[in-house]
Amino acid sequence: MVITANLNDSQVSKDFAAMLPVTLPWFRNSGIEYISELSAPLTETGPFYTDVQPGDLVYYNPADSITIIYEETSSVPTLTEMGEITSDLSVFDSLPDTLDMRIERS
Repeated sequence: MVITANLNDSQVSKDFAAMLPVTLPWFRNSGIEYISELSAPLTETGPFYTDVQPGDLVYYNPADSITIIYEETSSVPTLTEMGEITSDLSVFDSLPDTLDMRIERS
């Protein structure tokens, strides 16, 4: 299965892109998102945002984690938008609660 996304031009996204290709462990959280905790922080220069939408790919700096949001949710004030999932978000409903996901450039 292939899930596609676009990264924006933020420093966090550039740091993440420099890690690619990478395989990360992901876990489902509250039926709204998948989270992967990184072994080291990314460069976070903001801006932080709170208008989270399904499909957003975000960096949560207090936990050094990347989150794929696939359902409606509220936000926390320490998120940095990295990009967006361009695939149909319903694919996340059929994934297991924990999985290893390989992320690479197309």
